[in-house]
Amino acid sequence: MNDICKQLISENDYKIPEFERIFIKFNKTTNTLHIFSKEKLPITTISNILQNFDISILDSVSFINDNIYVYKIKTDIKHIETFLKNKDIFLEILQKALLNELFSLCKLYYMAWEGLNIREITLLRALIKYQNQLFYEFNENLIISILLNNSKLTKTIIDYFKAKFTKKDLSLEIDIEKMLKEISNINEDKIFRVLYTIVKNSVRTNYFLNKETISFKVETKNFKNILFGMQPNIESYVYHNDFNGIHLRMSKISRGGIRWSDRIHDFREEIKDLMVTQEAKNALIIPEGAKGGFVIYKNAVTKKEFKKYYSLFIDALLDLVDVGDVDLIKYDDKDFYFVVAADKGTSSMSDVANEIAIKRGYFLKDAFASGGSTGYSHKELGITAKGAIHTTNRFFMEKGRNIYTDRLSVVGVGSMRGDVFGNGMLLNKNFLLLAAISHNEIFVDPNPDPKISYKERKRLFENGLSWDKYDKTKISKGGGVFKRDEKSIKLSPEIKTLINTKKDTITAEELAKKLLTLKVDLLYFGGIGTYVKSSDELNLHISDKQNADIRVNANEINAYAICEGANLALTMQGRYEYALKGGKINLDAIDNSAGVNISDYEVNLKIILNSLVDKKKLTEKEKIKILKEIQNEVIGKVLQNNFEHALLLSLEERRIYKEKLIKIIEILEKHTDYFKRQNYNIPKNSEMEILYQNNRAIRPVLAIAMLYSKIFLKKYILNSGLLESNYYDKFLKEYFPDQFFNKFENEIFNHPLKKEIIATQIANKIINTHGIGFLSDYHEKTFKFKIESYLIMNELINADELRAEIINNIKDINKQYDMLIDIEQTIKFAVKWMVKTFENTDIKPLLFITHKDELSKIIQNQHKIEIYEKWKDFYKFLPAMFMIKHEYNIELNTILNLFELIFAKFKINFILKTLKNIKPKSRLDKNLKEEVERLIEYFIITFAKEVINSEKFSPQSLKKSFNEYIKRKQDEYVDIIEEIKKLKKEKKSLTLLSHIANSLILQLLK
Repeated sequence: MNDICKQLISENDYKIPEFERIFIKFNKTTNTLHIFSKEKLPITTISNILQNFDISILDSVSFINDNIYVYKIKTDIKHIETFLKNKDIFLEILQKALLNELFSLCKLYYMAWEGLNIREITLLRALIKYQNQLFYEFNENLIISILLNNSKLTKTIIDYFKAKFTKKDLSLEIDIEKMLKEISNINEDKIFRVLYTIVKNSVRTNYFLNKETISFKVETKNFKNILFGMQPNIESYVYHNDFNGIHLRMSKISRGGIRWSDRIHDFREEIKDLMVTQEAKNALIIPEGAKGGFVIYKNAVTKKEFKKYYSLFIDALLDLVDVGDVDLIKYDDKDFYFVVAADKGTSSMSDVANEIAIKRGYFLKDAFASGGSTGYSHKELGITAKGAIHTTNRFFMEKGRNIYTDRLSVVGVGSMRGDVFGNGMLLNKNFLLLAAISHNEIFVDPNPDPKISYKERKRLFENGLSWDKYDKTKISKGGGVFKRDEKSIKLSPEIKTLINTKKDTITAEELAKKLLTLKVDLLYFGGIGTYVKSSDELNLHISDKQNADIRVNANEINAYAICEGANLALTMQGRYEYALKGGKINLDAIDNSAGVNISDYEVNLKIILNSLVDKKKLTEKEKIKILKEIQNEVIGKVLQNNFEHALLLSLEERRIYKEKLIKIIEILEKHTDYFKRQNYNIPKNSEMEILYQNNRAIRPVLAIAMLYSKIFLKKYILNSGLLESNYYDKFLKEYFPDQFFNKFENEIFNHPLKKEIIATQIANKIINTHGIGFLSDYHEKTFKFKIESYLIMNELINADELRAEIINNIKDINKQYDMLIDIEQTIKFAVKWMVKTFENTDIKPLLFITHKDELSKIIQNQHKIEIYEKWKDFYKFLPAMFMIKHEYNIELNTILNLFELIFAKFKINFILKTLKNIKPKSRLDKNLKEEVERLIEYFIITFAKEVINSEKFSPQSLKKSFNEYIKRKQDEYVDIIEEIKKLKKEKKSLTLLSHIANSLILQLLK
């Protein structure tokens, strides 16, 4: 035995070099590896690492010398010259893998044969990880296998990445495209083309900063066509050995939360779905939708480790925007606005993110991550729950009830220690919470005493306690708290009565399902998860697997109303199915929008305040004090948005007929890149009827159309040049709290997002009042005139104050709705004439607003409703009156009096009222009704001009001039005036009104 050992081990092998932990050398004469280690190394580990390089062990011997483990390994290396050329790379990988600084098993180490070092191989792994998240068609192992089979092309793509971001050299694109053409296998071609597409569309990277992470920003908008479903325009990927993360944005001005995901294999899909929801939810705020998330590969993570990974993720993302402390080669324009927010798993991380932003000198400072210790805490303010309940109250108002004070039976999803559920269940002391389902518990209180249960819920919330800490003596007889994984629950008589079953025992899953389908006033979702699907959907296709066993079908829900305080509580098809059976529901993006709304306020307020801190005009302490002082006003503005959304949907139910909805959907699809009807299960035009219940479009689809109408309108305004006029600066004032604006007006007018804020305010105003029908006659050329005309008319007739007076004083909800719709019809009538006029003249729309003071002097009354009822028919002709004033230089009061005389003579008020009361039965009827309106409008305006142009016209003797003109025209108009008088006695019809309108026009043309 000793003789054999002497043959394998030479004297030189006993010479121990100086080293720290492991030392490796290679004898090129014998192809032998010599490994010296202070710790024992399993030969299998060494063998596994070498197999990554396709290097085999022919023979090995190991021994201990002076407490040093020595391994002498003879290897089989097929391409020794290439190995020797890249020897340092091979040995470095081997050493670091043995030290557990690298993965011991990694097929990509094979790229060492091509001369890729550890950093370059890590970059390749990062690109592959991202590619695997981007496309499901091929799994990671297949991608790696194909890339290694053509390692030369793979290396060229990595070289291209490096040249692109070190020398701005794109010349390797020619070589890559040539090599791609030589690939014959279709799958190989696809995989390489995707990798090349990623690198080609990468615009920034932190690769050369040599951090623990590798991050790169990709302009996904350039290859959306090869991806499935809605996609972001910009995304950033962050790679780290222990975690990977992604951030998706619809534009450079976007915002959304960062979540800790548990979906290792498809976290991008989860984040993308949430970004889509966020995009819609962000319709009412300044930025567009964004979402970020990361997965951690370790099973058990300490708080310290989690903070480290989160911090690395945030830091790597900031490397890819205009922070100022890094100077990278970039292929995109300015990217200065990047904000994040708390989300699942990161609720306590805002201060950590802000600390990083401040340390790195990012101009947003503590506005980078909203909701931190210096911002508006969602949970402390209860803002998301307040907004959700405020929105849902609309359903109860419509049946004469009050969600804040009435005794309402409730089943909920969530825990009292949670933000949305906990705050929500404390907004009404009379809520009868019969049951609640959290992620691991089921709470049942069959006959709750509202006073007792409210106090106990409050205790749990204030102390952050779960349902199992609920005082059992305060639960009504037969109730209790059960674990969601219980196999068998013995039912009390009271629970049996509650869920209407004769069974004595039941599984926890069955109990949860029964509770979700109870007949209650309100089903309140305040916890994470998807609990309701349509009867046509399969659980298999729904992302939330954790709640699959308790998920119910929407047609089984018996609640009067659903409030989605949490995201994705129902699938879209589930919402449709529930609404079509008469259930009252909006959309998660509508119900829980208050959280994102107040966070956006926080960011925009802090941008102003932080700039003042930088200029030493404010201290940090004063800044925080100001935010606190205006807090209630901000909350008021946020809740007003919730109120207006719910009100709008109720109005839209009454006025959006099928053909109009089809038109709007078509316009949104054509002009909005990221709106596709299939993403929201909106059927083709011929089947649109299925989204109507009792001849009314269901609210979830109206909500989607409303949100995307705002997005479309906001983008149009920003690109139209409309905001070049200072007139629209007043909308900046409307956005900010009054006391804040008055104090910091100069700074506000220099806000970096000034135009975006104004565009958002205008879009919100128009859609919240006029509705989605504003888009239905969209023409790119004239749409700018329509926006201007609407805003001008809205101001001229003091419509904002009028609406507020109606809402506050008209108690009959249906009358209230009728009056609000009537205001929009009045404005619409005037706007149509304005658009047509501006299209054919050089007159600027804003000229009309100069007559506002003159009009106010004529129409004086404290009560806006009285004014409106008296003048509404004249309001329709205001723009025409202004135009006549402009043309003939006559006092507005004189023109108004002239129109009054015309109205009286031809019973115009009566004709217009009769016309309004006729409900079109078909599209043809609707067109005819609009035609009659236009004819009457034309007659009145033209007749007025004829009177003014008559020989003996005198503004000072208006009535005399008018009567003399009528006398001269008596023979022409006598018959038609008689017909109009008879109209009061005859059966009204569109045909008859059309005849009268045409007769009036014919007399004009004689």
